[in-house]
Amino acid sequence: MNNILKDEDFKRKFPIKLVKRNNEWASWYEDEKINLLSKLKKYNVSIYHIGSTAIPNIYSKDIIDIILEIYKDDDFDSIIDILNVEWELRWIEDNRAFLVKGYGEDGFQTKVYHLHVRRKGDIEEVKFRDVLIKNPKIAKQYETLKLDLELRYKYDREGYTAGKTKFIKDIIKRYSLHK
Repeated sequence: MNNILKDEDFKRKFPIKLVKRNNEWASWYEDEKINLLSKLKKYNVSIYHIGSTAIPNIYSKDIIDIILEIYKDDDFDSIIDILNVEWELRWIEDNRAFLVKGYGEDGFQTKVYHLHVRRKGDIEEVKFRDVLIKNPKIAKQYETLKLDLELRYKYDREGYTAGKTKFIKDIIKRYSLHK
């Protein structure tokens, strides 16, 4: 029962809330990219701004999503150890990790980040981002879906994410076939 209460408390503190585009998101990403690269300078990595904060003119959660792509398999655990000093590790499995920064005791802080750590080539979110940037009409369809999901899943992050999954997979599949 205690974990259920903790989970409910977490969901109330950190609801799904979409906001109009913030022109500072790009610089927040760039600042964090520089920070990450300085900590990981001895590793060969790539860093990408993903998620709706990387898409012009659509509503987004006020959270900067970043993918850190790792090239050498044996660097994965070492990189997670370095990141986990400043970032909070939420989960790690199947050569993927998810870390966060900007979650305060009473809610979100001013700048919030999600860091998705992946091995080389496991970055379909970058393809999705690129499709939305090149196709504003599809980006607006995605925005409409997200606004609907926000109303239904304000305190259910898993439901919100699951609601977007089919749309994202369909777009990636459709545009991967047209290359």
